[in-house]
Amino acid sequence: MAGVLASLPWADGQVNPSGIKTTIYFALKSWIKTWPKIVANPATPKDFVTMAGDFEMVAGKSFLKLYTTQGKGKLNFEPIGEKDHQMVMNKGTFSFPDISDSAKALAKSLLNSNVVVIVPLPHESEKRYVMLGSEDYDTTVSIKGDSGDKPGSDKGLTFDIEVPDTTPLPNYAGALVLEDGTLDCELGVFTPAAG
Repeated sequence: MAGVLASLPWADGQVNPSGIKTTIYFALKSWIKTWPKIVANPATPKDFVTMAGDFEMVAGKSFLKLYTTQGKGKLNFEPIGEKDHQMVMNKGTFSFPDISDSAKALAKSLLNSNVVVIVPLPHESEKRYVMLGSEDYDTTVSIKGDSGDKPGSDKGLTFDIEVPDTTPLPNYAGALVLEDGTLDCELGVFTPAAG
């Protein structure tokens, strides 16, 4: 079987929040020593779309955090390719509300870089983290800056991420090593670094 096929019911009153949370996590692909993988023989729909295992980082490297304005970012996917070769293009848009020197320096550093991004989604009862980035395919990062056009108007950086993949918006349920601790994406629990 090529996948895990099952009925897709909808329960009355099912909780279904939209959007993304306000902190996303990113790392250069060159910082990653070992990648998580989709389960070889998935038994459930969740196994079929979830990266199993943790990222093993190169010594001294960790995922970094980026604040993103809620209501200004989203994830989506669409089909790409020709008949018998179709995949998906996973996409993310993230908005940082300033064009400070630090923001412009980050933009300059990420242009022409190959990244992986982990995005937490809001939900009352589940921990949901989506991975944009693939060991096999390059990530395209496009960054735009805007000063705003009048007092109180929207300004800042907009990060657009695109990466081809075989899985639409794959889940990530492993650990993320961060500068200040470790985030368990399966449980949604952050453990600060010792010391």
